[in-house]
Amino acid sequence: MKEKTIFPREEHSDILFQKILKDPWACEKLQATFCDFLFCNDEFDHPLSPREFSKALFESYKNRDLSAFLMGICQNTIFDLLRNSFLIPYRFNADGKQNPIIMTDENGLLLPEYDNPFYKKEYSTFQKIYHDLESDRNLFLAQAYRYSHDYGPNHMNIDQKILEITTGVLLIRELPDTVKLKETEAEAYAAVWDIMITLEKELPMAYVFYGQDTLVEHNKKYDELGIFLPNSHFLKHLEKHIEKAEAIIYAQK
Repeated sequence: MKEKTIFPREEHSDILFQKILKDPWACEKLQATFCDFLFCNDEFDHPLSPREFSKALFESYKNRDLSAFLMGICQNTIFDLLRNSFLIPYRFNADGKQNPIIMTDENGLLLPEYDNPFYKKEYSTFQKIYHDLESDRNLFLAQAYRYSHDYGPNHMNIDQKILEITTGVLLIRELPDTVKLKETEAEAYAAVWDIMITLEKELPMAYVFYGQDTLVEHNKKYDELGIFLPNSHFLKHLEKHIEKAEAIIYAQK
């Protein structure tokens, strides 16, 4: 029988899951995130009716589709839960939606569309850090958001649901060699997992992004790693946080 899962089943995910299972800290994060979304479920705009819940339960059992059921009870797929536990990275511009949103150019100047009083404080802090750092290459003021997935109108489509959007500093660096040859999303997650977990333990609540052939320098494309430090958590001593993030990345190259 052909499976009809709402998301393609991710291949070669076992290595990623085993890495998480071997780390008690990661397992605790995942369980806490699941419980948080499960118990605040009444806040979502489109809760499932009893019939829709039952249908999602039976369809997920029939099709062996865990994500369909998880979306029904906590508005997160399995990979949403991992992302929102900060246990796997975000893809740059996932689902065709811009994330992160870069607000400055390669010289650290605010792009015209963001040159307004609303961003004045964030930009002033960023500009000072930008000029004080020894290396300001690929360092940007940016906005990024966390998201999950939800059923769209009439539950016919799957939509990306923004949970939180914040302003901060984005570092973009070339990915370590260990990640470049990975073919599937889960394999890439597993390859970059050691870097990400070190970053999360040292810089809790930092967002990690990755992309394949998304960094362009001198007309060549590279796989890239992005570290986003939200101002809400890292504005104080921001320069030290940036230096710590770079030290972690380069220690793994």
